[in-house]
Amino acid sequence: MRGGAGNAPADPRRAVPKDAGPDALLAELLAALRSGSGTGAAALWAALTPRAREPLGDVDGARRALGNELLGPLVGHERTDVAPWEHRGDAARTHVRVVGPAGGPGALFLVSARCDADGAWRLTGLRRDDLPWG
Repeated sequence: MRGGAGNAPADPRRAVPKDAGPDALLAELLAALRSGSGTGAAALWAALTPRAREPLGDVDGARRALGNELLGPLVGHERTDVAPWEHRGDAARTHVRVVGPAGGPGALFLVSARCDADGAWRLTGLRRDDLPWG
C-alpha cells in the first residue's frame, strides 16, 4: 500500500520514477482501488500532486470522494481498459473504462499525470468523463 493514513503526507520516495512512466503509477492505483476504499484512498492520496490533493484535504477526504457516485465505480471494480497515454512533454493523459463487479455498471474516467522536477510521476487529475456537464 502506498502512502499513509490520516493527514500524513505521502512518502515522496514512493513516487513512481520517470523511467517507469505513468503506466506504473496508474497500474498501482487501479490495483489498490480494486482492493477497496481504504487501500484505494491511501493509494490515491499518495499518487496525487500536492495541488491535486487540496480539494480532498486529507486521506479521509479521498475516502469520502471514492464513496460518491462519481468516483465510486473505481472501488472494487472487476476490470479496467486503459487507452494509450497521450504525452505532451512531461505531462500525459489517458482514458480508463472501469467495469463494475460482476459486469455491473461501469464508468469512463480521464486521468492526467505529470513528471515532477524530482523525476517522479504523479496524478494531476482524475475525473468522470462519461457524464453530460452541459
